[in-house]
Amino acid sequence: MKFRMKKITALMAAAVLGASTFGSVSVMAAESTEAMAVPADEAGMAVDGEAVAADGDAIPSDLVAGTFKPSETTVPVQDSYEYPFLGLNFTIPEELQKQMKDQTIAMISNEEWNDNADAIKYAYLSWSEMTEEQKNAEVDKLGTAYQDWCNSLAKIGVLGIYDEESQKKLDETTGCTEHKELGSSSDGKYKYYLSTNKDADETLRKEVEEIAPTFTEMTSFQQLSAFDQPQDTSNTGDSTTVGKFETKGIDGKDYTEKVFSDYDLTLVNIFTTWCSPCVNEIPELEKLYEEMKEKGVGVVGVVLDTVGDDGKQDDATVKKAGVLQEKTKASYPFLIPDSTMMNGRLNGISAFPETFFVDKDGNIVGETYTGSHSLEEWKEIVEKELQNVSK
Repeated sequence: MKFRMKKITALMAAAVLGASTFGSVSVMAAESTEAMAVPADEAGMAVDGEAVAADGDAIPSDLVAGTFKPSETTVPVQDSYEYPFLGLNFTIPEELQKQMKDQTIAMISNEEWNDNADAIKYAYLSWSEMTEEQKNAEVDKLGTAYQDWCNSLAKIGVLGIYDEESQKKLDETTGCTEHKELGSSSDGKYKYYLSTNKDADETLRKEVEEIAPTFTEMTSFQQLSAFDQPQDTSNTGDSTTVGKFETKGIDGKDYTEKVFSDYDLTLVNIFTTWCSPCVNEIPELEKLYEEMKEKGVGVVGVVLDTVGDDGKQDDATVKKAGVLQEKTKASYPFLIPDSTMMNGRLNGISAFPETFFVDKDGNIVGETYTGSHSLEEWKEIVEKELQNVSK
């Protein structure tokens, strides 16, 4: 989980699409209504070594700054690989597996989505030689350091899927010079290629050429990484309410569903500590809360990454969230997800921040909003949702 987050942060800071994969879970950072990352200087991720929130307050640099080892984010060795979103399954030769285990060869995933973020343009897996120095290298989370590290590796070969436009730029996209067409997707929109670098070591190149892929029907896109497994996004509980729950806040206090009973309408903002647009939005939400609480409007934050994939609390992230709450001067509660994930409402979220509304009885009301918004935008949204609750 931690290494995946570091890789995502590096990609976001480089102003590429804010989605990547490590393990089997993917996430997005959304700015406004589009699930796209923004450059670090525009997003307020780091200025002179420190992150800055929208109101100018410094946020501890360890939330987004520092370094990580890219070699620890490479695709792990497996007996077989299945990527339903790509309609692609394959195994790799034993010798290639051995060199991946020895970390003399790095297997790396790469993808690019279309402008609407509703389909991939291309996605591929590459195999490259990795020196001892490259294996031990640490790079900055911010900026282009991660991509620079990837580019420094000696490319051997690539297995990928490409739309019609991407097929015209295979040399540039893959970093390889030879391309063998393997097949087409069932809808005819994509073609599969095995690409190799003619300048690579011949023995290594032949090992990549022995990869034997099979193709299946592509699973419908879910705005997850192309290399993730499809997720069941259906809620396990009654999706019209947050249900009964007990949880802790970042402040250490106990909270239940009664946190919503003091207000006619509560804005529930789901965010993560590493998401720059989320961080920038907190001071705006605090201003909204101060201006509208007398009108019966509350605000609650839910820090989704304070709970790991195993359902256990991540104490280090809880501590970071506490510092974040302090530095952004947010007086509204930051909650840790409860064991029911608010009756299942928090399941399946892949774009951050996401915001929904709850009435005083715990009913989920109104629309869901993806992306960050300004104070004036939120006031307009809240007034509309408040009128609907009053009807």
